[in-house]
Amino acid sequence: MWAKFSPAEMERRWALARDLMDAEGVDALVMFGNSGVNRHNQANVFWLTNHLDLHHCYLVAPRDTSIEPALYVGLTNHVPNARQVSDVPLIEWGGYVPAATVAERLRAIGLDRGRIGLVGVNATFDMGMPYQHVDALRRALPDVETVEVTRAFAALRSVKSEEEVEWLRRAAAYTDRTIEALSAEVRPGIPEYALLGIIEGAYRSDGGLPHIAFVRSMPMDEPDGCVPAQNPSDRTIREGDVIITEISASYWGYTGQIHRPVFVGREPTPTWQRMFDVALDAYRGMADVIHHGATEADVIRAASVIGERGYDIYDDLIHGYGVDIHPPVIDRSCSRYWPWDDSSPAPQGRRFERNMAIVIQPNPITLDERMGLQLGALTIVTDEGARSLHEVPFEAVIAAA
Repeated sequence: MWAKFSPAEMERRWALARDLMDAEGVDALVMFGNSGVNRHNQANVFWLTNHLDLHHCYLVAPRDTSIEPALYVGLTNHVPNARQVSDVPLIEWGGYVPAATVAERLRAIGLDRGRIGLVGVNATFDMGMPYQHVDALRRALPDVETVEVTRAFAALRSVKSEEEVEWLRRAAAYTDRTIEALSAEVRPGIPEYALLGIIEGAYRSDGGLPHIAFVRSMPMDEPDGCVPAQNPSDRTIREGDVIITEISASYWGYTGQIHRPVFVGREPTPTWQRMFDVALDAYRGMADVIHHGATEADVIRAASVIGERGYDIYDDLIHGYGVDIHPPVIDRSCSRYWPWDDSSPAPQGRRFERNMAIVIQPNPITLDERMGLQLGALTIVTDEGARSLHEVPFEAVIAAA
């Protein structure tokens, strides 16, 4: 009834987690998640449990395979559904003081001394467990040494299994429908916030879950924004507008991501077409160079066409994805290396690995930050380059007025 990975896939993940515990010399992992951006702050817990809590939760994951893991959900009325979607043997409410519940579980399984690894929300943004919970846990278990392992655990998720890639393809298909729906249904006279109804309506009835729907509309001849807005306005859509977008729909936690400008009732003006062409050249260059063994510097060089043609960027150039944002991340500071100069290249940075999920999203903007667009897609790293999981063509989208 609820989507689940195969037993073999879950065994693979638990084996990786226990290998990490061996490497870190910890007897268990205490993992925290919260609802975050449509539950992507659940990524670490979700990866081992299949549970996407709408509030907060904790997982106690022992290294000893003879001891059952325990999942503690945020709200008591969420326990029944958690027991249906997750195969974790012990699932209970975490109570109003979840650190006390976690401490009680650790005592019960004989881990009231030794070393425990703490896994927070997202190491990329230095988001760990709430400090009140960490403090309470340490006071309750004074003989336990706690070790921060969020970054090390997240690294286990960076390379996707074949099953994960298939889930990402399903999410990408849901996400593609949103661009098709915008093309067919956008009309002058509707408010900007109505775009979210079009976007989410494109996949909700077929089982997709909402994740991101960032939009910004403006007249092509009077632009006033360089990136999509996280909250839609009540501005009325007009013929001659451009709508810049960042959209993600999910298949049970696994998420696609697409960026396409939508032009309302007219072809893009020469100024917008030039910006689109630069984004497309940058996208293609990056997609070709992001192969197994490539470096972040290779990507920055491939995207230097943006700076060479007089533009800057605002959003990240690329980031790892799948459930949440994680490395490799190349942020807007990369533009300091444009135009590219072989005598002072960007640092090599992280190397890409086969089956990493990477969002490529060049975002050329004018230097006054009043005009910009994004053109991008979720891709999978292969030996030959990054291959898009999306089927929407890389071309300007025209919505008939």
